Amino acid sequence: MRVGNLKKARFLERLNRFVGLVELNGSKEKVLIRNTGRMGELLVSGRRVFLKEKASGKLNYELFYVETDSSLVCVNSHIAPELFLEWAKASRYPEEIKSFKREVTVGSSRFDLLINGRWLVEVKSVNLVRERVAMFPDAPTKRGARHVKELVENSGEYKPLLIFVVLRQDAKGFKPNCSTDKEFCKEFHNYVSRGFPVKVLSCKLELGNIIVSAELPLAES
Repeated sequence: MRVGNLKKARFLERLNRFVGLVELNGSKEKVLIRNTGRMGELLVSGRRVFLKEKASGKLNYELFYVETDSSLVCVNSHIAPELFLEWAKASRYPEEIKSFKREVTVGSSRFDLLINGRWLVEVKSVNLVRERVAMFPDAPTKRGARHVKELVENSGEYKPLLIFVVLRQDAKGFKPNCSTDKEFCKEFHNYVSRGFPVKVLSCKLELGNIIVSAELPLAES
């Protein structure tokens, strides 16, 4: 996926859930944060970040990459379904993709994708890595737990598929963050125990490009 031109800045603080403050070319600038996670270990004052120019809206830029000692980290959670879809088309996973729909409502939830009219897909964006293990979520998510639960509940009508896209390249495995969200962890383990598929994908990040580059194994949790 082409990222386009990015501008280097210095992160100052997170003003609220969706807005951060950076220093860009010597001036303070408010930027959009397309991620509702806490990201406390990423959004550190003084850290170098990269901004993407926005086409519309009150803010001119969005926060796109955060630079850490071990990896660039993409903090735009909205691109995870598109990265998976790009990879799935090329790899023909879970099968050759002949049709797909985005943002499909089934029951009380809206899922990211419906592939070939039968694969109901939920894609989660992952930013948190501890000791080379990617973890989701980094904050309690009732919505996330409900998605996993309803994938199971709708498995009589659709084939469920749970995807985690790790938007950084320094992880060697994945596990649910049970210490942060026990309910999500319970639903995840119930999903896995029933034999439903989980795919964890990590990405290669460059300033102008981001692609899925590897699959990660599930670690013990």
